[in-house]
Amino acid sequence: MLRWARRVVAGLLLLALIVTTPIVYVEWTCSVAQDPALAARPPMVTAPGYVRAEADSYLSFPEWHIVYAYEDIAGVLATNDPSEVAYGRQITGFWRSLCRLTRLVTARATVPTDTKVMLYTIGWSFTAELALKGLYENTLGRFTEWLRGPHRTAEDEFVARDMQSYARFLHQTPWYAYPFAARLGEFWWTTPLRGEGIVRKVERRAIVTVEYGVKAVYGAVIGWASNTALGAADLDILSVVTGLDPADLAAEPSLKVVRELGNGRTLIRTPRYQAYTDLIGRLARRGRDVVEIAGRHRILMTVLAPRGGLPRLSAANALFEVPIQSRPDRRRIGLDVAVEQLAASIRTLEASGTIIEHIYDY
Repeated sequence: MLRWARRVVAGLLLLALIVTTPIVYVEWTCSVAQDPALAARPPMVTAPGYVRAEADSYLSFPEWHIVYAYEDIAGVLATNDPSEVAYGRQITGFWRSLCRLTRLVTARATVPTDTKVMLYTIGWSFTAELALKGLYENTLGRFTEWLRGPHRTAEDEFVARDMQSYARFLHQTPWYAYPFAARLGEFWWTTPLRGEGIVRKVERRAIVTVEYGVKAVYGAVIGWASNTALGAADLDILSVVTGLDPADLAAEPSLKVVRELGNGRTLIRTPRYQAYTDLIGRLARRGRDVVEIAGRHRILMTVLAPRGGLPRLSAANALFEVPIQSRPDRRRIGLDVAVEQLAASIRTLEASGTIIEHIYDY
């Protein structure tokens, strides 16, 4: 009994060390002292609820890294088996980007404790999931792939298709709202057990049932807790733009004018998240400019850049770079951009063949 107790304690200590190492690294190595010279400028608008925390733009990327990781995994699974996915690269990409962004944000302001807890929680949930999946898929999963041969089973094809649906879903909706239980039912209903590769078919059915079942239950709990503790998220954001005309309003039904501010500036209300990125991109292509977003003058933007360097940008600094396994011709680059030059930067980048991936609103 004493021997087993020692083993349990040793295992718990090892687990605690593994869990805390990246958190300690971010806290002690990636955090820096505040620089008063980097303090945010006063906002142009003083309406209640207008100003939002600048840190929210930068520290929302780690959540989006998870979205892009599943998107990348879906791209790999479209033509390859799960054992070919670079799970470790996705995990290290999360913590490296969090470190770089923490260094930038802490130089400007204090990061709230609840934000840190949220980031570390999702980081370790993501890390644990992909580490376990990588370990499994490169052992027993790879073995059943070998037994199956080169032709994928109906179960393999279902998972590949569903991963693509899941990746698209995450662009506008939290993961826990995905209908895992319904998709598991469809998986069993639509994939025939008959056919070649019976060992692989049975193994896939078992592992998918466990994964989707756990996510369905865990997602329901997280969804309930999020709605209870946090309430509904604010789905709109206010921005100041210049040059807006009636044609823009006709072309953008989701854009609402709040009021005119003079000197060609207009305070507008728009949707957040991916819809915001798409709308600002369209306004930029029509020659409109953004002056301020939620009272802030710096913002994070990621782009998908082709091989070679980015064009010269007058008010944007590269923060990090992440490879994309499913798109080796592109790399994801995070840019710290001056809001006043956001639209001009978009026009310059798109002219060079760079894809604007996401503008991280506050």
